[in-house]
Amino acid sequence: MFDPKLSLDVDLDGYTLQAIRIAADDFLDADPTGLPCEDKQVSHRYRAVRQGDMIFVRIDFKPENCGWTLGMLDAGVTYAIGVDGRILRREADGSGPF
Repeated sequence: MFDPKLSLDVDLDGYTLQAIRIAADDFLDADPTGLPCEDKQVSHRYRAVRQGDMIFVRIDFKPENCGWTLGMLDAGVTYAIGVDGRILRREADGSGPF
């Protein structure tokens, strides 16, 4: 049972959670079966900020989640997603929009 006296790691509204899910599913396969650690959604860090009707989502590989000490270069992506769930823009590190 949730204890309301505990501090929260994060507090997301539904639109922000939806935007993170949409970005994660677009960038990485939702089914991790058979994938190497670095290609799994759970091996990444997700950061989001909402500005009006747009949510910006940043996804970066988190090497510690795979037992690594060093990360990969150009392994992240930034999304702009509308509250209606549409991807408005995506830009991968080192390659520009895709």
